[in-house]
Amino acid sequence: MTEISFYFNVPNREHALCQLVSKALAKRLSINILTSSQAAASALDGLLWEVPQTGFLPHCLADDAIAADTPILLDYRPELLPARDILFNWTNGLAPGFERYQRVMEVVSLDDEARTLARERWKAYVAQGFKPTSFDMMDRAG
Repeated sequence: MTEISFYFNVPNREHALCQLVSKALAKRLSINILTSSQAAASALDGLLWEVPQTGFLPHCLADDAIAADTPILLDYRPELLPARDILFNWTNGLAPGFERYQRVMEVVSLDDEARTLARERWKAYVAQGFKPTSFDMMDRAG
């Protein structure tokens, strides 16, 4: 069964994503990042080339010619993403086909609207028989 993890109370969502992706990459896991739009994918594309400052996180769009050889796929079209080890859901809803992944990761900022939407996703996962786990990043920061 797919393991679903929520990282709550994240002060900088983009920074946390880069850290989590970097950790997964170090474990040689294959990674997908699903965004809600082409604009969101483009914004994350730039970020993944800049963070960490001493390197980059090798990635491309799912329909790129080198996608099969790239450890991180970033796209806004879920139908193009092949099953991989981890899915980072960067949308406000459940990712279509999320159950194909070993693990789904949700990164939730401090924003009230983001928290509300995350609670809705949590309830939707539970309604489908999944048991999400949560990590409070404020607890880890202190």
